This record gives sequence, structure tokens and C-alpha cells, in this order.
Amino acid sequence: MKALFKFVALIAFFIIGGGLLVYAASRSLDFVQTTLPTNDQVLGYFALLATSGGMIGWLLVFLYRADGIIQRGTALIMVLVDFAGEAALFTMDTLYRSGEKGLVGQMTPDEIRTVILGMSALIALNIFATIVFELGRMEVLKEIAEGAARDMVMFKALSQIEKDSETVAEEMVPQIVGQWRGNFRSAYGSADKLGIGQYQTNDKPRLTDGKKPARTFSIWPFRKNGKSPAPANEPVLAPVDAHLSGNGNGSKAQGENPT
Repeated sequence: MKALFKFVALIAFFIIGGGLLVYAASRSLDFVQTTLPTNDQVLGYFALLATSGGMIGWLLVFLYRADGIIQRGTALIMVLVDFAGEAALFTMDTLYRSGEKGLVGQMTPDEIRTVILGMSALIALNIFATIVFELGRMEVLKEIAEGAARDMVMFKALSQIEKDSETVAEEMVPQIVGQWRGNFRSAYGSADKLGIGQYQTNDKPRLTDGKKPARTFSIWPFRKNGKSPAPANEPVLAPVDAHLSGNGNGSKAQGENPT
């Protein structure tokens, strides 16, 4: 008997919940379709995904797919939001149709406009919730956390490098300058390497003050300093003959009286 009652309670639960849900969804669909053109009435069914359909969908996601506090929190919040949107929308439709029949005052254009804007916001919120739900996966959160830690280490390292760059520069500059000096001296350490001080020399003797060099004589057949011997046709004079030759006529010796 107890098992039978459990089965009856389960059937009653689905009948009550399902029946009321169908009623609320039909009233919401009726209001949505009044805002659509005649040839686009089928689009109203998609709007139910933000009300009764969204409520059931997010409930299933919360029970069987959500993992982690972000996904579970998002799914649970959207169950409550879609339920509130469904309740507000079928209430507005009931008032709208009752006003048309004269049972209550008709809704003003501003009130209808507010309901339409609220329905649009509800649809946008469901779309945003799907994005947040996917970003709340544990794998994504792990990658985000590791990326943030890596970026933090990189920023701190770059900041420290910037602070120590001046000290490193002061330590390295003397070594760099010393190496440059050595390389510069090796490359340009002489006048020849710089391309200066190289001139063409003249091997001919250079005259001084316009005077010819004095002519010398030697009794030896070879000249001094390893020079070539005198030409064959040049007479070799003795010292006495050289002295006589220096008198001009060479006919008489010095000290001889003329007769």
C-alpha cells in the first residue's frame, strides 16, 4: 500500500507541476506572439527558452552537468530568474487579455513597453549565463589561474630587471670600454694603420744651398764603402799630381823660380 501511495504521489507531482507549467508557458507564448508579425508567430516558441523552458533546462544542468561553485551557482540563479520571468510574463498576459475584455483596466502602452523590455532583458541574461557557465569550468579556471600567476611572475621579473639595469650597466661599462680601447689600438695603433706618415722617398742625393758636392780622389782602384771602381778611362792621380793640377797650369812646381 505504501508503494502505491508513493506512485500516486509521483503521478500527482508531475500532473500538477506539468499542467501548471504548460498553462504558464501558453500565457507567456500568447503575450510574446502579440509582439510578433503574423508570419513570424513561430518565433514565439523560442522565447520560452528564457522562461519556462529555461527554468527546466537550468534545473537539469544544475543537477547533472554543473561542476564547481561557479557553474552550480550560475545554474541555480538562472533557475530562479527564469521562474520569476515566467511568473511575471504570464501575469502580464493575463492582465492584457482581461483588459481587452473589459474585466480590468487596459494596459497602457508604457506598461506594455516595460514588459517587452523586461522580456528582452530576460533573454539576454540567459545568453550571458551560458557564457559564464562555460567560463566556470574547472579546466578553464585552472588555465586562468596559472596564466595569472605566470603573468605576475613575469611582471615582477621585468620590474626587478628594470631596477637592476643601472647597476649592471655601471659594472659592465668599464669592461666594455676597456675591450674597445684594446680593439681600437690593435686596429689603429700606428701611423701606418691610420694611413698617415707614408711618403715616397727620392734615392738621388739632395743638394744643399745650391753647392755641388766636393770631388774627392783616391789612389786606390776601388772606392770606399764598397762602391764601384773608377771608370777605366779616368786617370788615377798621385797626390803630387793632384796638387799641381790644382795650380791651374800644372807646368811648374810650387817654389820654382821662373827664368
